[in-house]
Amino acid sequence: MPGRDAGRALIDENGGVTITDTAPAAAPARKRRGRETVLDMIRTLAVVFALVLPLWFFGQASPSDSKAIRPVDPSETYKDYHAATGGPAPSTPAGWVANVQAYDGEVARVGYVHQKHYMEWQGSTGTAWVSDATGRGSRTGTVTVAGAEWQRWEDGSGHTSLVRTFGKATSLVGGIRELATLAELESLAATLPAA
Repeated sequence: MPGRDAGRALIDENGGVTITDTAPAAAPARKRRGRETVLDMIRTLAVVFALVLPLWFFGQASPSDSKAIRPVDPSETYKDYHAATGGPAPSTPAGWVANVQAYDGEVARVGYVHQKHYMEWQGSTGTAWVSDATGRGSRTGTVTVAGAEWQRWEDGSGHTSLVRTFGKATSLVGGIRELATLAELESLAATLPAA
C-alpha cells in the first residue's frame, strides 16, 4: 500500500481506483506590506488618542478657576525681622498686594504684585547676603529716594535692586525675580524711614 504522501486515490464510476500525485500545496498568501503598516499605525494612533483626549479634556482648568492673587499678611515676617535685626520694615505701596512672605531666621522676604509686575523687599543683618540676593550683581551707583540715599545694584540680566543699611540691618528692594520698574522699586523704598 502506498504511503500517505504518495498520492491521492480516486474511485471512478466503474469502481476502479486511480492514484494521482499529490497536488502541490499552495504557497501561503504573502502579506502586502505597506498597506497593513499604514492601517496598523492608524489603529495605534486611534487607540492613543482614545486614551489621551479624555485625560487632556478632564485635566483642563475650570473656566471659573481664575488666576487671582492670593494676598498674605506680612506683618508677622516684619515683626520677626525687626525683633532679630532692629531694622525697619516697609509697608505695602498703594496698589500693590503682598503675596509672598518668608523668614528663615536669616533673611526676611516679602513679595508684592501689581498687575503683571512683581518686586520684593528683603532684609537681614550685615551685607554678605546682598550679592546672592542681587544675582551676583554689582553696584552701579546711587539713587535718592525720599531724601535717603540707596545703592543701585544690577545683575547681568538687567534686574535692578536698591540696597540700604539701617544700623546693623540691611534692606534690599528688587532682587532677581523682580519685573518692576525703577520708579516702582522707589515707591517701595520710600515706605522705609529716611533716617
